[in-house]
Amino acid sequence: MENVGKQVVFRFKNPPAQPRASRKAPSRACGDQLDEPVYHPRKSHRKSRTGCVNCKQRRIKCDETKLQFRRCGTYGIDCVYTSPKTSPNMQQLAASGRSSSMSNSPDGHGQAMAAGDMACRIEQLLCYTDNTLVLGPSRTQAYECLYPFINGLSGKVPATPSFTTVIKGDMIRVALQTPYLMHAILGLSNAYLARTLSNSASYRVRETGHFSDAIRLYQKELDSQITKDNMDGIMSTCMLLADVPLLEADYSPYDSIVFSSDPSALNWLLMQSGLSRLMRFTQLYLSESIWLVPFMESYNHFLENRDCRTGRDGLHPELAELCEINDGSNNENNPYHEPLRSLMPILDMETNPENFMTISHIHGDPEAQVHRVGSE
Repeated sequence: MENVGKQVVFRFKNPPAQPRASRKAPSRACGDQLDEPVYHPRKSHRKSRTGCVNCKQRRIKCDETKLQFRRCGTYGIDCVYTSPKTSPNMQQLAASGRSSSMSNSPDGHGQAMAAGDMACRIEQLLCYTDNTLVLGPSRTQAYECLYPFINGLSGKVPATPSFTTVIKGDMIRVALQTPYLMHAILGLSNAYLARTLSNSASYRVRETGHFSDAIRLYQKELDSQITKDNMDGIMSTCMLLADVPLLEADYSPYDSIVFSSDPSALNWLLMQSGLSRLMRFTQLYLSESIWLVPFMESYNHFLENRDCRTGRDGLHPELAELCEINDGSNNENNPYHEPLRSLMPILDMETNPENFMTISHIHGDPEAQVHRVGSE
């Protein structure tokens, strides 16, 4: 005991050690509260900074055992210790993200976070698709190809504003959760780049790979039940794959179905009717679909141009004669009457976004039987 001024200070030469809390929580009666939190010591660990690339992609711990990592051998893949090279576009994107982050603008921070989040979602979607591991370079290339689809290719679609809005917005959000739709989008984007850039060989290889995965996974999804949870992904993929036959760059009039005896020459027209056949299974849930507004606009426009007359009235004279249509012809006694009636409105139509939906609806209308008549 010491006297310091008017205060009395008590000091212990050897203070007793404080008891450490038990690692196991003691049993207590119902309603009792613990006075102190249970101590949980942190397990020692070390970050794997020089592990193989495949372990980093799969987000698992790598023991950095060269030449073959045990988990990689069990998974059935090879250890790859070379880091994937970052393309110039990704370097530019990273630089712009850093400059935006250093700025005080909330938009800059938001763009950097959005870009990073989307890259992560694409990585998770493509790396674990159908137990197939995608290498690092393909992952970065996929992220690069999504940007021109959203900002460039979607703007070239000759569709109404409601369709374009869904393509650039809701469909992308569905694609981030639907592998076959994402593969279809990346396939179209690579196809567009392959036909617009000079060094197109690599883009054509990626186009083939993405379309192959899209068709395989899409066919697997069609084997299951179509519900309101997967209808948007299925319908979106169907519309995108229907554009694949129309991507042929070198087209000649002599390749037309008029001069071909090959039945497969009409496959492009048959694919246009795929969406209409899917509608039979999705119409119960269509009110909850992202495509409800565009579909209703297209259907109303189709009703405005529908021609229900009989005979030769309003038909092209030479085409009516070729189809053997007379004044008494109708849909019951002449199989060519309804398809020709459906084609008449588009003969004089100007090719623009406003008329695109009418033309595509006629091509895809199963009741018009355009494909059957063309094959005959």
